[in-house]
Amino acid sequence: MSTSKSKFWYILLAILVLIALVILFFALPGHDRFGKDHPIPEGLEYSLPLDSTSTAVADSLDSSTWLVLWNGVQGGIYKYDFFYGPLPAGEIFLRCFEANDNVPLSVDRIEERSKVVIDSTASFAQLANKQEFTIYEGEWEDYYAARIEVWHRDAATKQEKKLLEKVYRVEGWMR
Repeated sequence: MSTSKSKFWYILLAILVLIALVILFFALPGHDRFGKDHPIPEGLEYSLPLDSTSTAVADSLDSSTWLVLWNGVQGGIYKYDFFYGPLPAGEIFLRCFEANDNVPLSVDRIEERSKVVIDSTASFAQLANKQEFTIYEGEWEDYYAARIEVWHRDAATKQEKKLLEKVYRVEGWMR
């Protein structure tokens, strides 16, 4: 009789532990479904970020390569190069949006992390060189389309002007 009572308590304990684990699993924050909830529509044209070993950037740039996005050390971490013509002194920075539903991405961080202070330029020049920023929405290998916008804020007038936008396939950084 004692053996069956101890088996009962072990089974009951095992069931209680299993219930506690299930409750804990559902109480913890789930995976970030941003990419799954924003699939890339068929036919949408987008660019892929380059790997650090890529030699795809040509010596003579055209308007499609003024903004070059590079993969960083982990998914969701990116670097960018930006080339542009004459501009007054100020700041270059990025704003990013999910391309289909226009959802702003990592608003509280991207602008500040992507910011580059520039002197005035008189001709076409490289204004940002491997400036790093992170997109937090989504998870690794859960790709979606993002519109990357390059903005300029004039140092004297504080006026902002969008210089360029380009759509890239991105993934979020897993926290």
